[in-house]
Amino acid sequence: MATLRMFLIFTLFVASAFSTSCTRNENEPNRESAADLSSAESAIRTASDDWGKAMTARDVEKTISFYSDDGSYFPNRHPLIRSKDDLRKFWAQLFAKPGPGFTCDTTRVEVARSGELAYETGTCELTTTGSNGEPSIEKQKYVVVWKKQSDGAWKAAVDIDNTDGD
Repeated sequence: MATLRMFLIFTLFVASAFSTSCTRNENEPNRESAADLSSAESAIRTASDDWGKAMTARDVEKTISFYSDDGSYFPNRHPLIRSKDDLRKFWAQLFAKPGPGFTCDTTRVEVARSGELAYETGTCELTTTGSNGEPSIEKQKYVVVWKKQSDGAWKAAVDIDNTDGD
């Protein structure tokens, strides 16, 4: 129930942030063109694919490099993570589990008209090997809020995932 409550609060936060940032104002000069928004979506999809490859390779440093310096991760069945050191510890422990690892699929990327924020949704499967030698597959869904950095790179400001069930 706490996970559902946290997910609902997060969803309301994202919806509020995007409704504010996506409000069209003809007089505002900081609106990106359709081509710029398409380019941003492509950059985010590429970053997401590269992030997935880093997870598949169990590369801790590359995996955490996709988070912004002030990024937060809300992992399933785990407390909120807010620092790079804690991200490093979390991913190292997860990558230490035996098994094939991750497969992820981006289902949607939506870029705010301002060109400064975007969100991505998708699904993942985490496959580990149990103590009995049998594979265990955990199906998940996720939301990532991406923020454009001062150098133009897109980084994950907020990352949340949860399982589809037990």
